[in-house]
Amino acid sequence: MPSTSPSLPGSPSPMPFGAAPVLRSLNEWSVAAHLLDAGPLTRVELAERTGLALPTVGRAVASLEQSGLAARTGQDTSRKGPAALLYGIEPQDGGLYAALVVTPLDLRLTLHTMRGERLALAQTPAEALPAGAPLEIQVQALANRALARAGTTRDRIWHTVISVPTIVDGDGRVRRDLPSPLPHFDQEAIDAIRTDLGPDAAVTVENDVNLAALGERAQGAARGLDDFVYLHVSQGIGMGIVMHGELHRGARGAAGEVSRMPMAGIHPHGPRERELGPLQLALGPTAFTARLTAHGLPADTLPATVFEAAARGDQTCTEIVQAHATALAQALAGIDAVLDPALIVLGGDLAGHPDLLPPLRTALGALGPRVPEVTTSTLGPDAVLRGAEAVAAAQVREELFRRITGA
Repeated sequence: MPSTSPSLPGSPSPMPFGAAPVLRSLNEWSVAAHLLDAGPLTRVELAERTGLALPTVGRAVASLEQSGLAARTGQDTSRKGPAALLYGIEPQDGGLYAALVVTPLDLRLTLHTMRGERLALAQTPAEALPAGAPLEIQVQALANRALARAGTTRDRIWHTVISVPTIVDGDGRVRRDLPSPLPHFDQEAIDAIRTDLGPDAAVTVENDVNLAALGERAQGAARGLDDFVYLHVSQGIGMGIVMHGELHRGARGAAGEVSRMPMAGIHPHGPRERELGPLQLALGPTAFTARLTAHGLPADTLPATVFEAAARGDQTCTEIVQAHATALAQALAGIDAVLDPALIVLGGDLAGHPDLLPPLRTALGALGPRVPEVTTSTLGPDAVLRGAEAVAAAQVREELFRRITGA
């Protein structure tokens, strides 16, 4: 059976059945995308931005209003003549997104409109074992505070992203690889949080370092790059890998779990050492503290204090930093040889300080002629939250597209 409509004399080429609805949906999406990115706008402004005819824009706006996705938000009185109506994306059922960051130290949750306007930020210290409340109870209380501040309810959230400090497999299930001080931090707790935060919404669970990498790509040191890595060195060590513009997770979601990467001269013996891994033993807090005490400095001296003193020429701190930079350079040389990233972004208190970069680059240069491009995070501790927010924002945008186009 022919799949095209009848052709009339002098008419344009016949249009396939179903093409008109598709074209209408795409026109509506074009209008919605401009309202989302630059709204509120008048119909005339939309016509100028989209290149669509004014009547086409009018029909698209009317359809979006009827669908409960757009609304009149005011009037433009800045021009001569009658005031023109302003339109914006204002989903009747909310269109909000949430970002939750879970760490052993604290819990943070933000709520945003679809346009990225932050409605609320709630933060609280994490209650630890043995007396702390179960993790899902702590998050529920935090969410209640954020929702109250925003003056909204859970059913208006379209998407929630949850950051967790452990491995997350391709199905969004957590794989605890190390003990955690958080009470009841397991898949059952994550499922309960999913149900509480997103009873009518989609939920994404993601590793914290992966989200930090995406945060740096969205707003930080790796803005716009499609191939880079983010290495976080602090109480734990992890790496987020972005390849061809996408997170690289590996077969089991463990790509970037570099703490167990072999290091020259590091030979873990006991169960605890094998659990931590060679790179953690070479670069983590225990190794840094050992360097401090070996040079006569207090064990609780902050890494930033040491890095800054070395940059000012302090000889003792310079020796500590050189040893630390040499170990870090060995790890980065291996990462660069395997992945060839355009940039390596360093974060965490043991790697993300700008004063560490000069001795680190010197140490890299001593390992061979190829010195990878290295810089420090520009977002610092906020990288994880920014990444979670960026992922959630992209997800609600995709949901808006699906609702408009039926895709």
